[in-house]
Amino acid sequence: MRRLGSIVLAAVLLGVPRGLDARTFGAQRSVYVDVAPEAPELTDFVAALARAIGEGAYSLATSPLEATMVIEVRNVARTETSDGRLMEAATLTVREGASGRPLILHYTPRRRARAAAQLVDHLSA
Repeated sequence: MRRLGSIVLAAVLLGVPRGLDARTFGAQRSVYVDVAPEAPELTDFVAALARAIGEGAYSLATSPLEATMVIEVRNVARTETSDGRLMEAATLTVREGASGRPLILHYTPRRRARAAAQLVDHLSA
């Protein structure tokens, strides 16, 4: 019986570090959004992205040191298509730890919030 108690104790102690990981308990991962230059289109997209992060499986961090993921919004360009529709393209870099990947989102201005929500859905997959 003493041997069984030691095995159970060892199993519990070995499982504690893994159990303390925030993702094990379903805690939200934090995201810090870094905005490059100020522009009305950029500010609007970042506001939509912050709302989407709050509604998704993430929490918004106040500094990059607190975040598990950093989204750098580098630029938002507005263009007009040949049929007269306005389009926006947001250039982003998503960093998680040492790895980073560039992303470009294309959307119409009225679908800006949907594009931000789709980005958050993509990041949580």
